[in-house]
Amino acid sequence: MVYVATTSPRRIELLEQFGFDYTLVKPCKEKLIINSKQNLAVQKAISKIECLHIDGLVVAFDTIVVFKDKIFEKPKNIEEAKSMLYDLSGSWHSVISAIAIKYKDLIKAYFEKTFVKFAKLEKNDIDFLTSKENVLDKAGAYAIQGYAALYIEKIVGDYYNVVGLPLNRFKKILEDDFKLKKSDYLK
Repeated sequence: MVYVATTSPRRIELLEQFGFDYTLVKPCKEKLIINSKQNLAVQKAISKIECLHIDGLVVAFDTIVVFKDKIFEKPKNIEEAKSMLYDLSGSWHSVISAIAIKYKDLIKAYFEKTFVKFAKLEKNDIDFLTSKENVLDKAGAYAIQGYAALYIEKIVGDYYNVVGLPLNRFKKILEDDFKLKKSDYLK
């Protein structure tokens, strides 16, 4: 049995869309020990499952946006969201999604990185994006599957990673590292 520790509507939607057979569980409260930008998403994903003691495979995810030396998680308010979008305007950034899996007492963690280039955003574009959808619950203040798609010029890597769940990598981990068959995790 696969248990998924998430509250993300987008991840749940993807799991349902692609027929994953899973049980939803409440993630642990995140406790962070930040020691590097590269590992932040991994640390956050691990912290969501550390306290869970479930007989089965427990999975958690986390996604961050990295632009230059800045980490963009979920913005705290609209002003911060607009500032993030202003920074991302006309530039490349990376989206890092982590997958943490706990089985018995072993926790393994993985990450996937995708590069995204935004078109140049004017003030009215940023106002449009922040008014059309809830940007406060999205790392980097945008959803590639939402109105931001109108402003994405290029993507190098896994599209679903930018949504927050790198499906291909997740499938490979389940099959290669945990020896599950499709019938073990798909309906």
